[in-house]
Amino acid sequence: MYKDQKFEVKPLAEIRADIREARQIYGAAETVFLGDSDNLVHDRLPEIVAFIREVFPETRRITSYARAKTVVRRRIEFLERVRSAGLDRLHFGLESGDAVVLERMCKGTEPEDMIQAGQKARAAGFQVSFYVLCGAGGTDRWRQHAEASARVLNAAGSDYIRLRTLTVQYGTPLDQDLMTGVFELTPPLERLREVRTFIDRLMLSACFLASDHLSNYLWEGDRIIYRGVAGELPDEKPRLLREVDRAIASIQASGGDIRDSNRLYREGIIHSL
Repeated sequence: MYKDQKFEVKPLAEIRADIREARQIYGAAETVFLGDSDNLVHDRLPEIVAFIREVFPETRRITSYARAKTVVRRRIEFLERVRSAGLDRLHFGLESGDAVVLERMCKGTEPEDMIQAGQKARAAGFQVSFYVLCGAGGTDRWRQHAEASARVLNAAGSDYIRLRTLTVQYGTPLDQDLMTGVFELTPPLERLREVRTFIDRLMLSACFLASDHLSNYLWEGDRIIYRGVAGELPDEKPRLLREVDRAIASIQASGGDIRDSNRLYREGIIHSL
């Protein structure tokens, strides 16, 4: 996302001015999300978070994206200061726990980075949310992708898991791989089996699994037949598996033309995700 932008750390005074301006524009805010990709690289982040709490005293939760390598590199004392200042939750883009898939996707991290980052963030007191990219393994590695992703999350620990489905955008390197046959998209039925395998392998306690994104939907004609699954782990795991099983059985029985986000994107029905 940032290939054409030069990285720089914003001065604290400028960030404070941004926060004051945000208060003028939006007024009160129940939640605040720090959207830049690597906020923990900023040495003044504890002061920034504390200032957000000062300017938005009604805020219930502050969350942020986090880069695994940065969390691993940071001293635990720094992370604890950020947490004490009022940053509640860190969001990590795991995408996959399979090293082959991560390399293919040019993620720039290894599975062990994600495990260490999750463990360290939770030790510092943060809630942790991991994103898993369904379909990232393609047709050749969907099972390895599912099993390895569950293994990494079991080891890292997670309070939230959010599922997203790979939707290949025009003009990307992966789009070129798709056009040349180097990469093959996981069909909807196999992707449901991937999701089932992933959920079945999860051994987490007190974790919420969410499929809160349009990319996870499946259509038959104009009818939505699958919206993803959501629930508490481990208590609702049997229900989640049953729901995925029902979706698999429905597709197998219907024999209809099942469309996913990739199909709808290529057909021009949806334009971005």
